[in-house]
Amino acid sequence: MSRILTLRLAAALAGLAALLACSGSSEDPAPDKELVSSRSYKGHENDADSNNFVNAYRATVGTRLDDCQTCHRGGEFTAGGRKLTKNSCDYCHLIIHPASGFEEKQPTAYAETLNPYGAAYRDAGRSKQALLDVDGQDSDGDGAANGVEIADLKYPGDPTSKPGQPNAPQKTFTLAELEALAAHDQFQLNNSTKQEFDDYASYKGVKLRDLLVAAGVDPADPKITGVTVIAPDGYLKDFSIEQVNKAYPKGLFYAGLDTATLGPACGFVTYPEELPEGLVDGGEIPGEQWLLLAYERDGRPLDPCNLDVTEGKINGEGPLRIVVPQRNPGHPDRGTKYSPSSCNDGHDFDAEADHNAGEMVRGAVALRINPLPAGVEDFDARNGGWSFIANSSLLVYGYGIE
Repeated sequence: MSRILTLRLAAALAGLAALLACSGSSEDPAPDKELVSSRSYKGHENDADSNNFVNAYRATVGTRLDDCQTCHRGGEFTAGGRKLTKNSCDYCHLIIHPASGFEEKQPTAYAETLNPYGAAYRDAGRSKQALLDVDGQDSDGDGAANGVEIADLKYPGDPTSKPGQPNAPQKTFTLAELEALAAHDQFQLNNSTKQEFDDYASYKGVKLRDLLVAAGVDPADPKITGVTVIAPDGYLKDFSIEQVNKAYPKGLFYAGLDTATLGPACGFVTYPEELPEGLVDGGEIPGEQWLLLAYERDGRPLDPCNLDVTEGKINGEGPLRIVVPQRNPGHPDRGTKYSPSSCNDGHDFDAEADHNAGEMVRGAVALRINPLPAGVEDFDARNGGWSFIANSSLLVYGYGIE
């Protein structure tokens, strides 16, 4: 593991209690000791700014405010007709690594990435005293002074984060608790859009419908509109309540599409070492297929995710993953990067096929039940998500949880 990745994870995994409850201690055991930020992104030249903050507000060290997001903002962009959200880290990285295809202007200087509180701190002199000088200001215009927001561990640069605002009702499930629920096994095709290989795999886990029931939520409640699955990098994927409550159509199995059969130039499907009984080439896959929170693949625990900070991508798929069957079962097809091919076998990329692999959220850390109750603060996955990976747990929150 690279030094940068180690530092990144060390910062992101700092204390489950601090990440969730976000409660700083009111007692300072060493009031004369200079504090060091524990959660900001190490390796940046501006670590002094984070250290200034935790020494001006000593109760914030190790909490959600001990983080780059306190002074920096994210941004929204449009690309290919889709709306994309960049978190505060990714937004800053666009300065060095600008993205292609964004319709909106991207930041070209770090000053452009500051939120109102960060800008006020900079303008006041960028020091510990500067933070104290803007303590009485209301930088984000939400009606509360910066110091009042900080004391309640709310973001002083974000008008949607306000003092007294409760967190959404929530429950946390450990991996052991998930494994104790009724288990479901299913074998399915994971059909990707771009990758070289599609794959068939057996997953074991908990139906999302059963997980809602375990959280004390009635999945038949007509007020529930659906669920949102959240990954630790802030990626969100929505599923309707109909997808949660109903079994998917039976999948189809196609054999002999691997490199051993078609050769290295044309093979494009991988199969597990052991196939379930009852499979017939071109036939339906036995058993029901559901929207599933999986913790095993082909009889083994899912490998934990980690963040590749150079690419900004997640490696691994666990310890928990949302598994999505095909809604329109069909045969595998080659990825867009590998089509057209010279294989002449009818398996090149099919734009009409159900490429369900792209819906399967790796490293699922939270499940939001929609609609989120009015007036509560949403879960901050970008700052709190990695601790759930480290602790092999899942946060379930939102509507219907007492």
